[in-house]
Amino acid sequence: MLQICPELVNEIKKVNKNLQKIYQHSSDNKTIIRQKLHESRAEIRHISRLSTEALSNWLNDKELAAVDGSVNQTKGDSPHILYLFQALAKTTKGYQCQATDIFSPLLHGKDEEEGNRINIRSHILSKLELTVATKLIDERSLQVLLMDGALYHYRIDAPDEWELLRKKAIESNVLLVGVSEEITTENLVKLEPFQSYQQRPHAYDRDLLFGVLRQEEMVFIEDIQSKAGLQSVWMRLTSDPAITGFDVLLEQAAFKEEIASVLLTLTPRDGRGIPLWLDHVDREVRVTDKLVEVLVEQYIDPEMRKMFFEKKRISRPY
Repeated sequence: MLQICPELVNEIKKVNKNLQKIYQHSSDNKTIIRQKLHESRAEIRHISRLSTEALSNWLNDKELAAVDGSVNQTKGDSPHILYLFQALAKTTKGYQCQATDIFSPLLHGKDEEEGNRINIRSHILSKLELTVATKLIDERSLQVLLMDGALYHYRIDAPDEWELLRKKAIESNVLLVGVSEEITTENLVKLEPFQSYQQRPHAYDRDLLFGVLRQEEMVFIEDIQSKAGLQSVWMRLTSDPAITGFDVLLEQAAFKEEIASVLLTLTPRDGRGIPLWLDHVDREVRVTDKLVEVLVEQYIDPEMRKMFFEKKRISRPY
C-alpha cells in the first residue's frame, strides 16, 4: 500500500482550497464573463458543422493536409545528450513529405546553457516543420494546411523559413491555419471590462473562458486577437469545457468562419477539441523513447555510448 506523509496531504488540501477560492467558476461567474465579452465587442458565433458532401464541395478537388513535428532526447544532461527531430506533412490522401535532423551539444561550443538549448531545439524543429509544409504546397494542390500550434512562434523561431511559407501559401491560395490546444496568453485582462481579474496571480485567457463558450461556439475580439500579420480565434468544438484556438494569416482572415466549420467537422464531438487528422500526423511523426533507445543502441559506437550517453543512475537496484 502506498504510504503518504500526512503533512503532505494537509498541504495539498490547502492548495486545493486556495485554487478554488481564487479561480473556481460558478454559473454566475460564467454569465458575468460572457457579459464582459459582449461589453468588449466580442464576436461570438455558432459554428456550422459541414456534411460530408459540403466538405467535399468546399475542398473543390483539392487536398487537406496537416503538419506536425516531434523532438526527443537521450537520457542525460547537457552536453551529454542527443536531440532527435522529425517533421511530417501529410494529406488525407496519403501523400507526405518528411524531414529529420539530429543535434548534439558535444559537437558544438560550450555555451549550451538551458535557454540557448531551448532556442536551438525550437529553431530546428520549426525549420523542419516549415520546410516540409512548403514542400507539400509545391508538390500538391492543397485547400488548407493545418499546423500544430500557433503560427506566431514560427516567425520568431525560424523567420526565413516562415516568410517563405507565408508567401507560398498566399500565392497558392492555400489556407494556412495554426491549431492550438494550449492557450497561454493573458490578453482578456488588457480589456477594460476584465480589469478586475488582474488581481489574480495569473489570468490566462484559457482559464477565464473555461466553460464560458457553449459547444460549437467561436469568439473573436479584434482589439486583442490581431497581431503581427495574424488573426486568432478561440473556440469550443466539443463537450470539453476548455477552449482551443486557431490563427490565420491576416490576408486570409476573411475565411475564419469557413475554417472554424472545417475544424469542427474534423473533430469528434466528445473529443479533446483537436481535428483528428492533426492527431493522426502527430502519432506518425512522434519520436518515442523506444525509438531513441533503439537508434542509439544500434548506431552509436558502444564506447561512445558508454562514455557519453549512459548514466550511472540507470544501474540503481530500485
